[in-house]
Amino acid sequence: MKKVACLGTEAFTLGFQLAGIRNAVTVRDGKAVLDEAHRLRASKEIGIVITDEEALGWLDGHEKAELLDSVEPVFIALSTQAGDDDIRKLIIKSIGVDLWKGG
Repeated sequence: MKKVACLGTEAFTLGFQLAGIRNAVTVRDGKAVLDEAHRLRASKEIGIVITDEEALGWLDGHEKAELLDSVEPVFIALSTQAGDDDIRKLIIKSIGVDLWKGG
């Protein structure tokens, strides 16, 4: 089974670590984002990488598009401004399951 990883700023990754995500990588600049993203892409264990808009903002347009277009692992960018519906759609798109759907 593939694992979930988190890549982003310290405040962003801390929340995921507290939620139990063990593969949480804190970055402080664009070079670190690229280096760690390439390392995560090379891992056969990682299926989903959750990242934040702030960390992606350190990349140029081409670099950002390369990550977000990745098929395996899938990179999901979360914004601090995103509402529940946006997050719900991202989760459905990435794992094919509606976690909010009851019963």
